[in-house]
Amino acid sequence: MTTGKDPAKGSRRPNLNGFADQFGMTNFRSEETRRHDGMAEVEGSKWFTGTMRFPSAPPNALAATVCLPAVNNLLRVTGLLMTLNKTTAWLLDPVEPGVRAQALIHLEGRNFDAQEVKNAQEDSLLRGSIAKVLNGLVLDSGPESYDNLFLPKYLAPYHLLVALADMHAPGDDERIRNVVDRTLNVFAKPDGGFGRTESHVCTTGNVIRAAIHFGRDDDPRVQRGVEWLLEHQRSDGGWNCFPEDDPNSILDSWEPLAALGTIPESQRSPDIRRAIECGVEFFLEQQLGVDKRYEPWRRIHFPRHYYYDFLLGLELATSLGDRNDSRLNPAIDLLLSKKSSDGRWSLDDTHPDVDPEGDRPYKPIYAEMMKNKPKNKLEVEPPGSPSRWATLAATRILRSVGRSDPI
Repeated sequence: MTTGKDPAKGSRRPNLNGFADQFGMTNFRSEETRRHDGMAEVEGSKWFTGTMRFPSAPPNALAATVCLPAVNNLLRVTGLLMTLNKTTAWLLDPVEPGVRAQALIHLEGRNFDAQEVKNAQEDSLLRGSIAKVLNGLVLDSGPESYDNLFLPKYLAPYHLLVALADMHAPGDDERIRNVVDRTLNVFAKPDGGFGRTESHVCTTGNVIRAAIHFGRDDDPRVQRGVEWLLEHQRSDGGWNCFPEDDPNSILDSWEPLAALGTIPESQRSPDIRRAIECGVEFFLEQQLGVDKRYEPWRRIHFPRHYYYDFLLGLELATSLGDRNDSRLNPAIDLLLSKKSSDGRWSLDDTHPDVDPEGDRPYKPIYAEMMKNKPKNKLEVEPPGSPSRWATLAATRILRSVGRSDPI
């Protein structure tokens, strides 16, 4: 802020004209002030329609003549900044160190190797969502098998591993390393993909995403899996986990795009870059699913496992594509509509969240999902309450597209 000289006293005072111009305030200038009932009063100006009274101030204190709409503008901006600061402070609260680490990096601009970030990551192994999930990561002492890793759904080691990767858990924990090793050993198939009896698109995407996050990008099985995903991308740019049900790509087969997006940019081949570009285009062409007759896609969830929703679509499209694309707007508007007055977002439900009356893709296996739902679900935050994970994702997205300011 620059300063100007008060000709009356020769003292230095702030020059607020530049600041005032930003918010429609005019004629910021020194005024003769007087004492009145313990208040400093300023009046007179053709733009001013009343008298402004401030807390007691000494004679010759700085005062300002402004138009009332400009005052309202400033108050709205101030209120917005206070809300943003409160939201950021809430995300930085050490009570949830996993969120704090990501907020330090993506909202506060800290480097990945900053000591604050390292401390938060270490703390996340001891308390909060990551510690809660990690405590359930227990490997069966029996022989390596798919069922021991995959069942029961959503609570078995494989599902917890994917959730930990989505929470950006640090990968130097021995329990995580052991599950990564066993998953690669058991799920890898001769054709390069990953699955149970044969390679499966969604499973391959999830395994690769988790393995890369936990530092296994140089594993030959992971590299072959990436090639397998490229080979199975469809002509419309997407993928399909249920090809027997529908020959077209579907939004719920988002895992391959997320897996390719986990590869550091410097390591992406031209083929990978092309696949990402086509994948993002497929999702944008579908308006991220907000116009589809399938309600779960318009709800917010965490963890995602292998289910899709519009917030996940926004994360993929804004991190891997053009953030100025107008096709993002319907999903962004939906996201803003879910924001509470205190600047936070809540989870709408915990997966599995499926709609038997909506359009595909889950109708063929709906009965199985509903049978498992009452007893097998991973809940890191209760639906209906403010969610740090959802608020972190929403805040990052809105900042990236320049929509964090609703004024």
